[in-house]
Amino acid sequence: MLFFTVKGKEKEFPSPEFTIALQTLSVVLGEMIRRLFLVSEEFKHISTRYRGDWKRIFKATFTNDFCMRSLLAAIVSTFIICCHQLYEGYEILSRPDLVILFFLNSLLVGQLFFLVGLRQLSPVETSDLIEKENKNVADGLAWGYYFGYLKLVLPKLKDQIGKSELFRYEITKKKLFILLPKTCYTCADIVEADSRVKWVGHLPELKISRGGIKERIYKHSVHKIEMPRPDGAVERYHFILEYATPLMNLYDMSEYADAPFNREERDHQVVLFIRKLREILDNSEECRGTCELVPISGSRPHEISNVLIGMHNDANIEVHNPEANGVHRPEQEQL
Repeated sequence: MLFFTVKGKEKEFPSPEFTIALQTLSVVLGEMIRRLFLVSEEFKHISTRYRGDWKRIFKATFTNDFCMRSLLAAIVSTFIICCHQLYEGYEILSRPDLVILFFLNSLLVGQLFFLVGLRQLSPVETSDLIEKENKNVADGLAWGYYFGYLKLVLPKLKDQIGKSELFRYEITKKKLFILLPKTCYTCADIVEADSRVKWVGHLPELKISRGGIKERIYKHSVHKIEMPRPDGAVERYHFILEYATPLMNLYDMSEYADAPFNREERDHQVVLFIRKLREILDNSEECRGTCELVPISGSRPHEISNVLIGMHNDANIEVHNPEANGVHRPEQEQL
């Protein structure tokens, strides 16, 4: 609407820089006005949402990022407009058509966009916004799994292994291996998912009083995998192994009719869950190095045993590889 104006009988086309600057300034002004209306609306909820603090309303409506970007856009736009006034003769105050269109663009266009639904976020934008603000279902499940379980048991895992007369020398990888099936379906017994993975016992019980439950019992299951070798011998591997139980919640939600959660959303949330859980554990001093996340498809036979043995062998190669342990080798300089 601001791309040309009429002066007498001739049309004068302002330069692109002037037009863009004027449009940007009007949009910034319009957005500021819209947010002031939001502030007036939020004052009705100052007691219930903001604990009676009016500063919280302005912080929620005018974020630091928005204010910085809006201020920068307004300064740059105003500078360009002033330069055109001084050097190219665009006298805005003497051009009523530009002034009218400027204020119409500021006051009406944004509201019209809102009324016809053009400001509505797409599902992709909504998902991205929720993910950035840690408001996904997956984020809540990951944090709950960490604070309600992993943070309690992982720091004491090596002590529990040492107390086990049966498994203290059998378990070579003193970590908790957590299965993360993409389908989110978790079997009651892991042998149902992979016949090679057999339960052989528990570590000693860990008792923790929590949430009003006196001496609540936590215990880890030990599973054994037997793999035949070409020479006829059998290699035995012992793992402390279990599913990530929050994934079953995602599965149940996708199957429950009253939960607005379809399978496509479930597939997306399980990826976010794994990513968030890995981030939490990597940043946790108590739990770092005490568990391994094992993503699997959940649909292929013998997948669990193959993945676990692969991780076991890869870890052994890393331990015996001098490059992996930061040992400098001269031939590296020639590559």
